[in-house]
Amino acid sequence: MRVKKVTLTNFRNYDYASVDLQDGRNVLIGENAQGKTNFLEAIEIIALGRSTRAQQDADLIKAEADSARIEVVFESNGAEVTASFALARSDKPRTKGVERQIKINGLTIGSARSLRGRLVMVSFKSSDLNLLRGGPKFRRDWIDDILITLRPTYQETLSKYGKSVAQRNRLLKQIFEKGKASVEDQNQLKVWDEQTARIGAAIIKQRLYLLNELLPKAERHQQHISGKRELLTAEYVFRAQESRDTEDGNTAEQPRGVAAKDIIDQPEAELVQTLIRLMKERRYEEIARKQTLCGPHRDDIKFALNGADAVEFASQGQQRSLVLACKLAELERVQENLCEPPILLLDDVLAELDLNRQGLLMSQVQTETQTLITTTHVTGFKPEWVAGAHFLAVKEGSIEPTSEAASIQLT
Repeated sequence: MRVKKVTLTNFRNYDYASVDLQDGRNVLIGENAQGKTNFLEAIEIIALGRSTRAQQDADLIKAEADSARIEVVFESNGAEVTASFALARSDKPRTKGVERQIKINGLTIGSARSLRGRLVMVSFKSSDLNLLRGGPKFRRDWIDDILITLRPTYQETLSKYGKSVAQRNRLLKQIFEKGKASVEDQNQLKVWDEQTARIGAAIIKQRLYLLNELLPKAERHQQHISGKRELLTAEYVFRAQESRDTEDGNTAEQPRGVAAKDIIDQPEAELVQTLIRLMKERRYEEIARKQTLCGPHRDDIKFALNGADAVEFASQGQQRSLVLACKLAELERVQENLCEPPILLLDDVLAELDLNRQGLLMSQVQTETQTLITTTHVTGFKPEWVAGAHFLAVKEGSIEPTSEAASIQLT
């Protein structure tokens, strides 16, 4: 899989740019705020059907322009595909100020979700450090996004679960406001308990299976990047099991349940019953808080290096290496599913690694993997690594191939 050409019109800070990319390493070099990350974002939008940076579609349209367009020509399993993502400002109802038009090989498709799985990429950017530094949602989103890439139908499972939790929360709120659950309320709650638990158990099992597949790969990459000095471990945290602090500061009794390490061996039907039981045990607390407290929307993943919590005790360099190891494991697992390498996007991350870790990292990226890397300079990059790269100079929303970037920056 490889991207052959990217064309941008009125996208972010680009008026117009049309760029041919090469196999192997493509390095976008330029000062900050020139458009390097925007270029990678355009590829990411075609891959995911959405931006991971923009709060709303209007943010993607260049200031004072009425429309924007991304077109990416890529090759997948030997077939050439042209995908476009067009945006136009609009006053029509339900458009949120912007209309979308998405096409594959000239044919309009109805949903941005339909883009998912056509151009497959793995990215690592500075914000991905939230995999360690951010809250549990970042870690849940990470493993869920991989599952969607591997099995696009998983997106529908997540959507159904979100709707079920929302409906159950509305019922909990109604019961709280009435001060007492009627017989009808109890019957409805039983229905939503069972549905939420059934879908939730399916999500937990899929996450656990994937984590068990990823962990040995991530461990191997962490060992390689760290020169065999750091052992990476990870644990799925079934947060319904956690003790709870009461209002007076004392710790409430921990609800009975199954330890996370045992869940993967538990039949899914039993896990459904475990979740239902935990919901019943926390019924009064859920009503008081008007929210569902048991299920995969509450779970977490904890990482450790050499047995110590990676968030609390790892240095910034170690944390960055750990996230890179996880991303390389993701790259490897996705490639197994595709039978060809996905695209790898590295946004301003290599220059912050020391030479040894940088070299070890890049030695793990297969030569047939097309990689796009952004950086402000290549000083400190290993010369033998720079020698085989294709350079693109980015300045004020323009992007041009250059044969001089490497030599200028290395002098």
